[in-house]
Amino acid sequence: MMEQPPAIPGLTDTASEACYRAVRRDIIFGKLQPNERLRLETLRDNYGSSISTLREVLNRLSGERFVISQGQRGFTVAPVTQEEFHDLATLRELLEGHALSRSFEKGDLEWEGRVVGAYHKLGRIEAQMLEGKRDQSELWKHYDKEFHHQLIAACGSDELLTAHASVFDHYLRYQIIAVIFRGNDAAYEHLLLRDCALERDDQRAISVLNGHIAACVAHTAAGGLLPQGVPASPFAFQRETVSAKTWNEVRRDILGGRLAPGRKLKLEGLRSDYGASVSILREVLNRLATEGLVVAEGQRGFEVALVSADNLRELAELRLLLEGRALINSFQNGDVDWEARVIAAHHKLAAMEERMDRGDRSQIDLWKRLDWGFHQALISACGSDALMHLHGGVFDKYLRYQMIALSFRGQIAAAEHRALLDAALKRDHETAASVLKEHLLGGVQHALNSGTI
Repeated sequence: MMEQPPAIPGLTDTASEACYRAVRRDIIFGKLQPNERLRLETLRDNYGSSISTLREVLNRLSGERFVISQGQRGFTVAPVTQEEFHDLATLRELLEGHALSRSFEKGDLEWEGRVVGAYHKLGRIEAQMLEGKRDQSELWKHYDKEFHHQLIAACGSDELLTAHASVFDHYLRYQIIAVIFRGNDAAYEHLLLRDCALERDDQRAISVLNGHIAACVAHTAAGGLLPQGVPASPFAFQRETVSAKTWNEVRRDILGGRLAPGRKLKLEGLRSDYGASVSILREVLNRLATEGLVVAEGQRGFEVALVSADNLRELAELRLLLEGRALINSFQNGDVDWEARVIAAHHKLAAMEERMDRGDRSQIDLWKRLDWGFHQALISACGSDALMHLHGGVFDKYLRYQMIALSFRGQIAAAEHRALLDAALKRDHETAASVLKEHLLGGVQHALNSGTI
């Protein structure tokens, strides 16, 4: 059984989707090696798909950071390094630990049954591997992912599960490339996690999980199994193609509410609006479906993802988790240049908030860009490209709700931003976390009170 990415809501298994899953699986499982040049003609022969379909697939995978797009120079598989593996491991600990606590609290007997069943399969194959049968590594990692997923499946947040699945797949790629199997130690840790789930002992489970993940990272470092060095962000290599330009424009219009929730996205109409071909638009919409901003309905086309109060609350909670951790790291690492960036970003935001408070709502898009810029500056010294990327996607989806609701809380929000600035300059992460929580909860309630969600 092969590793599969999370299903995209409503998407049938078209030829494009089947090709996407196959290429993605082969990158995760190392059949397509890090830094390997992806030649479209060769991929066409190997996967039986057209050049246009493959280009669509590779652009989608570049959005997920599995592939680097270099414009006219083509595509390559994203590189790996020991430092990035550590980065992903830390992010996995954060997400999975939080989800474990939620899942242990909410899980019922049906959930327990799924956890026990998933552990049984993983335990059986680990026993075979301990006996020396190492020819089923893909099945082993599939069962490993299934078990960890079932442990957190009752957490009650689709957004959290989606974020975790994405991070887990990148982490899994490293495990496959480095051929990580720690034998009896890993098998025993899985047993402990199962027992913790049945006992609802989340604190012990988190301790076991963190040790489980840390041991994998240490195993690779001790063996020199991965190259050293921090790779430049994959997005540093991206070129502004027609596809990327169209993706930015459609995405901006969804986030800004100009393409309303539930709107049918007809390719012919979009072609006229955005000046792009149908094939490029299909590529763009599939990528936006992967991000959760569009729902793909197979042969029936696409529509803008709906909004809901529950989804807004999930996004706020996930943003609080990610931004809270990033603030701690950023406050620890930040230097005088970082302070200057934060002060400059706040100055621009505060000036715009003052104009908004006086009733000038003519530049709402700029206001939200400045809001994004301030929060981004606050966490810009966190030292984790993976955390920044994940936070950016969650922030954007949260921002979409604010734009739909035109949620501006005036002096309350401005005061909270000022408090975040002061906390940053004092390196007071506890105060910052408290202010951020109040800031997000207030934003959620204000948006819900608008009656537009």
